Amino acid sequence: MSEIWHNIGSDFSSFDWAYIVRLVFATVLGGLVGLEREVRDKPAGFRTIILICVGSCLFAIISQSVGGPDWDSTRIAAQIVSGIGFLGAGAILRDRGSVFGLTTAATIWAVAAIGMAVGFGELALGVAGAVAILSALFLFDSIERWIGRRRDLQEYHILAKNTPDRIDLIKDLFYQHHLRCRKYSFYEDEDSLVFHIVAMGAKINHNKLRSKLASSSEYTLRRH
Repeated sequence: MSEIWHNIGSDFSSFDWAYIVRLVFATVLGGLVGLEREVRDKPAGFRTIILICVGSCLFAIISQSVGGPDWDSTRIAAQIVSGIGFLGAGAILRDRGSVFGLTTAATIWAVAAIGMAVGFGELALGVAGAVAILSALFLFDSIERWIGRRRDLQEYHILAKNTPDRIDLIKDLFYQHHLRCRKYSFYEDEDSLVFHIVAMGAKINHNKLRSKLASSSEYTLRRH
């Protein structure tokens, strides 16, 4: 028993307390990124992101402290990258042709890199990485929304009179409103044509087109 306590005491006496500083850094930096995810109510929130960052930091520290001078520390680092890849994949969901969670998965992957940088003693690099990630999540979010408004994807079900030039008229209508048709199909319904169109463009142009269709006697917008 005394030998066990002796070993524990020797472990503490030889412990590099700089590792504690690294773990604190990893906790704080992971917490800052996790706070943004928590505020946005994402699957990987505050505690999850902190654990990923601290865990990666711990693995990096272990690869240095336990391995010794002849140990290739990149071996554990490579395994962290692969393991985090599996964890991030679990955050990605697919529903009705759309993919959700890619940003969360990328955040998990990037936060692991912060933890690794801090764990290997590159504190300034870890801070710079956290600033870059938070900039992407906060500052670039407004840019992404602006792009999204210009690339808004909407679905149309239009009932129109069956005339020889009706197809060209429908196409011209979308072209005049600067909307690009991504999917286009139609079928005959007695003396009418029913168009199913998925178009992409600025949201304001979609609104203008819908207003024009709603006020027109030639077209009827159907619910879908």
